[in-house]
Amino acid sequence: MIVLRTAIDFITGLPVDRDTRRARLLAARRKPIGSITRRGILTGHWDRGSVVGAFRNGRGSFIDQ
Repeated sequence: MIVLRTAIDFITGLPVDRDTRRARLLAARRKPIGSITRRGILTGHWDRGSVVGAFRNGRGSFIDQ
């Protein structure tokens, strides 16, 4: 498991901002949704999806459309 305080975004190669770290942690605390794993959330694979997006300024939701 990586430490989110020093995490690097695997897509951009830049440090992960505070809001994204918070959104990942909040999303990872929830009940797993479908095949999305806690590890996948914490590593950033779902940052642009609705799972982490639900905790980023109201963007995204847990309801599949």
